[in-house]
Amino acid sequence: MEMYWDIIFELKMELSKIEAVSNNTIDQVEYAIGHCKIALEKLRKLVVVKGFPDRESEILFFKEIKPAAYGRLLYYQLVFEIESKRRNADVMLTKRYLQNCLYKINEFMEKRHLKVQYYRCGYKHLDEQYFLRSNAEIPLELKDSRELLDEAFFTWHDHTFSVIMANEMLLDYLGKEIEKLENPGNNNVNGANSSYLWCGKKIDLAELIYALHYAKMVNGGKTTIRELAGMFGQLFGVELSKDIYRFHAEIQQRKIDRTKFLDFLRSVLQQRLDEDNE
Repeated sequence: MEMYWDIIFELKMELSKIEAVSNNTIDQVEYAIGHCKIALEKLRKLVVVKGFPDRESEILFFKEIKPAAYGRLLYYQLVFEIESKRRNADVMLTKRYLQNCLYKINEFMEKRHLKVQYYRCGYKHLDEQYFLRSNAEIPLELKDSRELLDEAFFTWHDHTFSVIMANEMLLDYLGKEIEKLENPGNNNVNGANSSYLWCGKKIDLAELIYALHYAKMVNGGKTTIRELAGMFGQLFGVELSKDIYRFHAEIQQRKIDRTKFLDFLRSVLQQRLDEDNE
């Protein structure tokens, strides 16, 4: 599966250069959309040519790898739509429009709360039903979509997970844009212009923060969780503080692999050390 992950890593590296492309948001988003499409096409060709060695690999691809590219594509397409519509609008109208977008996303996530919980908590008990192509059903909203023309590269819930990922990224984006409108003289409140890009999920960073806190690695444990979340959030340009306790609840609710991000880091480091010894 390394070839698949390499494509995602390459995509993240290209997206980290987005601010160097242009100062114009539309130009930045068009650049991002282009690279997301390139990554998806590379993934599709690999799937068609190489396939998967087993069911576990197929599940991993459609549950995590494809959404890492497709979710970002959906996100940047939505940002493009929002930025196009808000052009030349006054502050009050723009704020109302962004708040309406926020409401619609939250409404969508609430109606699909069971799928959102499955995504956020890392559940696995329905993976074979959700992420194997042999079990794929056609979602009503995709009946006329071109996505369905390529059955070798589609499952229902890789689409669902991609939409959830895009929505979570969009919630961050909308929150920052509304905050800029409310605090026009302080547009870097949450490190929005940070030069460091966090390429994982926000809950992954929260898992790392809680581990450091419980191990008393920062100021001997005297720094609070919210302070740590603010510090890491400012470093990586993400808003963590308001959701840091919710992330704790989600991590705690995991039936298995509670520390899956820390386990992933350990396995990556171990593999690289083993390779360096060869």
